[in-house]
Amino acid sequence: MANKKTILITGGAGFIGSNLTKRLLDIGHEVICVDSFYSGKKSNIKDFLKNRNYTLIKHDIVKPLNYNFDKIDEIYNLACPASPVQYQFDPVLTINIAFNGTQNILELARKYGARMLHASTSEVYGYPLEHPQKEEYFGNCDPIGKRSCYDEGKRAGESLCKDYFEQYGLDVRIIRLFNVYGPKMMFNDGRVISNFMLQALTNDDITVHGKGEQSRSFMYIDDLIDAWLAFMDVPQETAGLGPYNIGNPEERTIKELAYNIKDYTGSESKIVFMDYESIPERLGDPQQRCADISRINKLIGWKPKVSFREGLKKTYDDFKVRIDETTNVVVFAPTFFPLAGPAEKAVKEISNHLTVYGLDVITAKMQKGLSSEEQIDKINVYRVGFGNKFDKYLLPVLGFLKASKLHKKKDYQLAWGIMASYGAISAIIFATLKRMSFMVSLYEGKEINNKLIRRKIFSPLYKLIFLSAFKIQIVAPLEQKQLAWLRDKKNIQAIDLDKGWGYVAKKTKEDFQTLEIQSSRL
Repeated sequence: MANKKTILITGGAGFIGSNLTKRLLDIGHEVICVDSFYSGKKSNIKDFLKNRNYTLIKHDIVKPLNYNFDKIDEIYNLACPASPVQYQFDPVLTINIAFNGTQNILELARKYGARMLHASTSEVYGYPLEHPQKEEYFGNCDPIGKRSCYDEGKRAGESLCKDYFEQYGLDVRIIRLFNVYGPKMMFNDGRVISNFMLQALTNDDITVHGKGEQSRSFMYIDDLIDAWLAFMDVPQETAGLGPYNIGNPEERTIKELAYNIKDYTGSESKIVFMDYESIPERLGDPQQRCADISRINKLIGWKPKVSFREGLKKTYDDFKVRIDETTNVVVFAPTFFPLAGPAEKAVKEISNHLTVYGLDVITAKMQKGLSSEEQIDKINVYRVGFGNKFDKYLLPVLGFLKASKLHKKKDYQLAWGIMASYGAISAIIFATLKRMSFMVSLYEGKEINNKLIRRKIFSPLYKLIFLSAFKIQIVAPLEQKQLAWLRDKKNIQAIDLDKGWGYVAKKTKEDFQTLEIQSSRL
């Protein structure tokens, strides 16, 4: 290839970065992917690993990238968790990536004389009082709101880019992205299209925040990449610093979107409207967000080409394939069917309501005649030991060894300990050595009192387990006072059993999603 470039992409294993990588490799360029896998997925880049033009560097850009490259022609700075679920999970890290990470990449661009595209966001407009939003609009942001780590981090990143442009003459260009969708979106990232699509495909309730009257504009990923490639070919003296909005000016309400996706997928899901009071992490969601793209259109003649229905079809086709690629969870239980108590029955009930997650239960055999391996409903059961009552004491070691062997082919993402037991100790050992998140669940079939809960949580016998767990889940019939007390405790998820197993499974899935994010950081 005559004009072959070496292009570095931070956040190259994410949704946008991996789609951009594919296009650049198809053209014939050399791509260097830099990703910490905090929100990127290894599955997004597995098809590139054997390409001789592809290099993967696992690195957190909060730290300087001390590599010696032969050359870097262009940099796409995409690294930063971009969905509320991700960026609110560790707000200090988010703002560090947006500011310190951006400065490290600006220094890299300066060192190699590379042209740099900095991916900013429409979130810099905050809760806009101007509609649609033009680049000249300063925005309406709350610097101490729920979204501020991302909003203000991106605003600070733009300021840094401006300073490097003016002080050092660096060819850096700021792009403000509006909502983007398409293949390789994460299932659990909290973005509205991925949420609705997954809920529709699994026939879960499609959950709309508020009345659904808030509006967004959605741009298909191919349109974004078309714009970027054309934009990066524009000379510095013509392009300048920017910023440039890139989005699809076609606007639709979230309620309309929910019905669009339900109708397109033929889902049996119900559309459920949730009061913002029940989802405080979403307080501050803008009511309107729509790009004015006049500036980028004037520069390169770009406007979106992919219709919403066409983009929805491609996204649906991708989700339909990937939904069968379950996330595997290893469950450590002291006993399991046919030796079943309340906890074992709970796991079985939850598995019947769970989608996307596959459960493997490792348990003590405890009784002769039981098979070492079998499938019970959706659950794969693996029994360890010699078939006597002493097997439970061996579970921490034998369970760990069995899980380690299975992990080589199952690639577990999460560990789950059932009850504060020998199984939970096995989960601690496995999760610690394999660097993944661990949850422990307590199931009580009858009403319990605060003293009993406190005794279980803080007694010396349980202390090791509870201090090691990333999340503690208590499932029982609970009074309002008990629920309020438990929800005030860090890392404790109190689930009212009276609401049924469907509700318990829904809350467990939410916990799994949080734990997946934590596992990606370990």
